[in-house]
Amino acid sequence: MVEDLGASKLADSFGVDKYPAIFVDDALVARPEDFYDWGGPKTGKYLPWSELENRRRFQADLQKMIDIRLGGGAVASLPKTAKSTKAARPLLPDVALDALSGKPFRFADLRGKPVLIEFWAPWCPHCMTTLSWMKRLDPKKVTVVAIAIETPREDVVAATQKFGVPGRVVMASPEVRQAFSGPPAIPTLIVADRNGAIVRAFYGAPPTLHADVEKELSKLK
Repeated sequence: MVEDLGASKLADSFGVDKYPAIFVDDALVARPEDFYDWGGPKTGKYLPWSELENRRRFQADLQKMIDIRLGGGAVASLPKTAKSTKAARPLLPDVALDALSGKPFRFADLRGKPVLIEFWAPWCPHCMTTLSWMKRLDPKKVTVVAIAIETPREDVVAATQKFGVPGRVVMASPEVRQAFSGPPAIPTLIVADRNGAIVRAFYGAPPTLHADVEKELSKLK
């Protein structure tokens, strides 16, 4: 079974707030940090995920655990993230951004109001739906940064003009993608507060995505 992160009660119960997490029944067997470093220490079991050897090792480990369950055994679960332990919120990375307008900037230049970032591509229908929804947001209250990936610049320019993509439209350089650990999927939305601290990340397009983003933004007023 595949669940959208924002709609997974099981992931929430373990304190998982990134993507992906793997469960066998109700047992957490692999955390997001096992596949991507997410800006933390590179200690995950299957890093780097881009290497075929690590992907095959994950498949072998998962097959062993499934065999245990099919044989009537129990699979040990990783511990839940302690809710009482709150790590400092990470800041948006200090990377140069290449805006289509020709004016380069950094996230530090946007301090003073919340920032909503979407990683998108013109060929991603959910991305375009969300970008269209973002037009409803008040630019005086939130800054939108639309970072395009895996798309030629001319196609991004054409889509921006055709659909009126809001905010600052940016081409994702390798440095930008690395700073955000990929990202592992699009659309990926990131909400940061007025000081540039990341408060929430959304992956994929669950049915409540726009409402959930609005709730997060309302907390930052």
